[in-house]
Amino acid sequence: MHITLIPGELQDLWDLWGLEVLVLLNFTIQVILTVYGSRRKDIPGMWIRFTVWFTYLMSASLAKIIIGKLTVIPGSDPTERNIRRELKALFAPLLLVQIGNPDAITAYSIEDNRLGLRQLLTLVVQVGVVIWIIVKSWTHSQLSYLHLPLLTSGLIKHGEVVWALKSALSRRSGIITLQEIDQEANMPALFRFLPEDIPNIELILKAYYRFISLKPHREHWLYQPLYESLPQMSIDEYAPEEIFHITDAELGFMYDVLYTKAPIIYTKAGCVLRVMSFFNLVLTLCGFSVIFCKDFSSHWKASFIVGVLGGAVLMEAYQIAQLPFSDWAIIQMIKHQNLPFMIPCLRVLGPRASNWKRWSNTLPQFNLLSFCIIHDKPLKCGKILKFRGIDMGLKKNKCRTRIKFPQELKALIIQEMKDIDGDRRLKPFSQRGEWSLGRYGCLNDLKWSIKRDLDKSIAIWHMATDICHYSDSQSNFSVNPKIEMAKLLSNYMMYLLAMRPHMLSTTTAKIVFQHACDKVKDLLKEEYCVKDEKEACRILREERVPQYSERKSETVVTSKWHMLRDAQRLARNLMMKGNRWQIMCSVWVEMLCYAAANCSIDYHSEQIRRGGGLITHVWILLAHKTDKYHISD
Repeated sequence: MHITLIPGELQDLWDLWGLEVLVLLNFTIQVILTVYGSRRKDIPGMWIRFTVWFTYLMSASLAKIIIGKLTVIPGSDPTERNIRRELKALFAPLLLVQIGNPDAITAYSIEDNRLGLRQLLTLVVQVGVVIWIIVKSWTHSQLSYLHLPLLTSGLIKHGEVVWALKSALSRRSGIITLQEIDQEANMPALFRFLPEDIPNIELILKAYYRFISLKPHREHWLYQPLYESLPQMSIDEYAPEEIFHITDAELGFMYDVLYTKAPIIYTKAGCVLRVMSFFNLVLTLCGFSVIFCKDFSSHWKASFIVGVLGGAVLMEAYQIAQLPFSDWAIIQMIKHQNLPFMIPCLRVLGPRASNWKRWSNTLPQFNLLSFCIIHDKPLKCGKILKFRGIDMGLKKNKCRTRIKFPQELKALIIQEMKDIDGDRRLKPFSQRGEWSLGRYGCLNDLKWSIKRDLDKSIAIWHMATDICHYSDSQSNFSVNPKIEMAKLLSNYMMYLLAMRPHMLSTTTAKIVFQHACDKVKDLLKEEYCVKDEKEACRILREERVPQYSERKSETVVTSKWHMLRDAQRLARNLMMKGNRWQIMCSVWVEMLCYAAANCSIDYHSEQIRRGGGLITHVWILLAHKTDKYHISD
């Protein structure tokens, strides 16, 4: 006895139109990926990541379901034509075009590139099944011959995906070669013939050369700083805004190599394949329209296929129209500037390039005191969330904010990094405050605060920065822009500790953060009128700190660590110094540099698909001035 949970009418409707619904849903997913696939690099937030993640996974799953339904198509009979069967078989190569991935995304995360061989096997199997379906349903009719151009376009789209995944982490050399260097000018030859009256293109070209020489997405790349071989590639003389512009473009190249088809599209072979793919799609659409020009009213499935084909052509045309508006396109125009229309195109695109969004240009903020003040406020469905272990993450997200990255902070970071470079001299980054304290002559007084583990140092300096900040605001301290800069850096480093602990290259960050929260909450529980950071800092400044009591939950990491007392001690020492805000800014930048330089490349690679981040920009700037093979004196 056959039992079905689906009513008979719905089952008949699904059998009749189920395949078309799945194809339409898959086409909708491809449109979403085309529009939003690359926007995640400049739009921070959960919604964009969830949208791309969900549609990326759904596309692969739907492809398997559709192919499974197509395999049950009965074989063709040469003596009897069946239009419905032939139309259904046409979905196979059409699906191949759809699941060839749009230009905007080939991999969701860097792990997809490492699984390139597995994905290659999956694509080969899918192509094999599609070809088998075409052969199985072949009737030598005009409609059957339309399978060929559509299959060609699908093979090209799949080939681009395989090519992109294979080349993302390829060991092919992209370093600047001697043939590319103008020996007289001691710089890459393209700079010698670069038009000087077109803004921004010099910055993009410099970012490109810095990218291909460093290959920041590759570990263990044989690289020496450009300053040794090509002094003209230095960016030290540029304004801070231009330095960040170059870094933005360089990280944009890195993102495209890891997650999009851009590096293969902007090649001669890539351009030829793109033209062939578009031509075959248009040819299929025109041929299909000619065959059914008088029979669309009697073949609704034919009308549906024409609609999907038209959508595929429009989506391909949209992607082609977007190709010029890219840093890769500007590089190719510079390389081929002798060709007609290249210089006029550069004059149009160059001024606009500075407005292209390459990352979110925001600075996340997280304040420990604010978090602890609102920490005890219950969440909806709090017991369920706590049982699932996600309540803390939601509370952290609720307390996190984002601000636009101030220009003043960019200038401060660049200047501080230049000061650090004078002490570092291309050596790998090994200090997290010593150089800065040494410059201001207070190393002996404050060395204890930075000789702890990085996560503990961040917690101590974060609390001390808050205490000094609100103390100076109450005493009408003269206006000093570095006060706000130190506060922003402090909240950003606490954001890394609370939300991105893996980027601090420490295994104890979560333990330290929880311990700091417990100690602050113990302090606030004794007060009943604490409403904001300012009031909490007043309590800390007045040294109303409870006696240390060891909890049962204390760990080896936090045992006997008086976090609040250390913060108070540091704040008192800083308040005695007139240049305390210069000291704090310098130490925070040095801690940031230390965290950036010692963070795994994979974490930086993942960060650029989350809207980018200040720590990744600092990492790139440091990498160009670090000799990995430096031998210590």
